[in-house]
Amino acid sequence: MAKNKDRKKKERERRVAQKKLAASVKRKKTAKESESTFPKSNKTFTPATLPKTDHVVTNKKSPFTQRRSGG
Repeated sequence: MAKNKDRKKKERERRVAQKKLAASVKRKKTAKESESTFPKSNKTFTPATLPKTDHVVTNKKSPFTQRRSGG
């Protein structure tokens, strides 16, 4: 029974390794194809930059304590 269990375990490990290898080869293949069709600079996402506005504070209220004391 133990030999059968070990054999099953080794076969499963081998199958998983083959699946991983096939997936990595496929991933590399698709990455290579997509890299050739699109220039690398176009693949990166860059958010649009908003122009900075300088806020000038006008009519600033004084703190509560100064307003209450009249100062």
